Amino acid sequence: MKIEADLVVFNGNIITMDPQKPTATALAVKSYKVLAVGEEEEIVELVPTAKRVIDLGGKTVIPGFIDSHTHLTSSGVKAAHVQLDKAGSLEEAVQFLKDAVPKYPKGEWILGYGWDESDWTKKRFLQGSDLDPISKDHPIMATRVDGHLASVNDIGLKKLGISLKQAGVEKDRLGRPTGVLKDIDEVWEKVRPTADQIRDGVRMGNKIANEKGITTAVDNAAEGTLKYIREIETNHELTTRMIVNIPVEQVDHMISLGITSGMGSPMVRIGGIKIFTDGSIGAKTAFVTNGYKDDSKNKGMLLFPREEYEPIVRKAVENNIQTVTHAIGDGAIEMVISTFENLPDKSILRKQRHRIEHAEMINEYQIRRAVSLGLILSMQPNFVGRWQQPGGLYDLRFDDEQVRGMNMFRVALDNGARLSFGSDGMPYGPLYGIWSATTHHNDRVRLTVEEALRCYTLESAYSIFQENSLGSITVGKRADFVVLSDNILEVPPDEIIDIDIEMTVVGGIVEYSSSRS
Repeated sequence: MKIEADLVVFNGNIITMDPQKPTATALAVKSYKVLAVGEEEEIVELVPTAKRVIDLGGKTVIPGFIDSHTHLTSSGVKAAHVQLDKAGSLEEAVQFLKDAVPKYPKGEWILGYGWDESDWTKKRFLQGSDLDPISKDHPIMATRVDGHLASVNDIGLKKLGISLKQAGVEKDRLGRPTGVLKDIDEVWEKVRPTADQIRDGVRMGNKIANEKGITTAVDNAAEGTLKYIREIETNHELTTRMIVNIPVEQVDHMISLGITSGMGSPMVRIGGIKIFTDGSIGAKTAFVTNGYKDDSKNKGMLLFPREEYEPIVRKAVENNIQTVTHAIGDGAIEMVISTFENLPDKSILRKQRHRIEHAEMINEYQIRRAVSLGLILSMQPNFVGRWQQPGGLYDLRFDDEQVRGMNMFRVALDNGARLSFGSDGMPYGPLYGIWSATTHHNDRVRLTVEEALRCYTLESAYSIFQENSLGSITVGKRADFVVLSDNILEVPPDEIIDIDIEMTVVGGIVEYSSSRS
């Protein structure tokens, strides 16, 4: 029986991630799904005609990357403001903000995102005193790369109108606010984007994903964002599959409507409820048992204490809702694991696929307990390339032994963990993450290229209940794949970072092509 396909690609080196047919040279797509995959002769015999044919010219094809932890819509919104991630010094970050002043009407917030003091010679946070000279007419907020700390000028601090007595408001020795605000949700609510800005953010976030080879993104979206994502989908403007995690504050609303994880369409699905138990290492708010190297009395911040966290977990389990728990410090991780261990009926946990996000400081004993409970470790390999190198952020915060025991991907896999990879947008780019995980000097971290690729495809698909639809190039699955400039399995691992994304295909539709750039 001859079939006309919507798309045929041939003359390629296809790495399917399907153990039944690990390699191929051609594939065909029909109705958004993989119709056939195999050698060119097989495909031509089955599919003699196609609406579109692409000669890959020997390039490599892999399954579309599934970024299991993003803030994609937020990243799209932030793209319209001042980008501080390229600032090589505190002074340069201030200059970037100063240069942006003419673009903002008088009295409007000037917002900057992405600064990282661990990259600077002056390894200190931006403070209000740094920002005050920039403008006398604008409130200014500059958010650190991890999103857990914001620096505001004096005008901004007054406009926020927050209580200066609450935890997270940093003060100097005389008790005066420095302008540094740590893990205070109310702060970011004060500068919440408009509906049109969110819509534009969804579109821009999708563009960011497409250019990085990400075909599915798990978006830890702010409250109310889902409706705009659905609106973009209805208008046929969505170019990346989106799994939307819902803020924990909305769990009762989900339950009242009978909404459970996995519901939705091929392009937009409900993920789990997102819970923050602690902050970040960069902001020194991750909840750690031994404190920080330069601040031993500071144990970080437990944002969701056990007596509040456990009832939420029980409620989610009883209503078949996945939990997606941010836990970075070893103290926060211990609270999460022990909470699940304390449940009276643990038999359903593996089926519900509860996730620990980041788990940067998880130890081997905790890994084994997480595995026994069926908890998924959702980790970020780009963190090790960025911060776990000698002299990096982790070295500033912890001693050598602690740093060596962080982000233990190798130990996790060796103990049977389900390990999914994401980026948290720091930075986006699965190829950067794979390079980080496969070239790291620490043998507790380092993976093979195939293992890292699996964590960014099939394992991430499992973490979102989509392993039967996504994660490999297999007949019947969604036709999501990426064309690379080089063979990721053959180039030396240290050259993976130099591989280019040449094409991103979602459901058989080319959503990005470097030749159109």
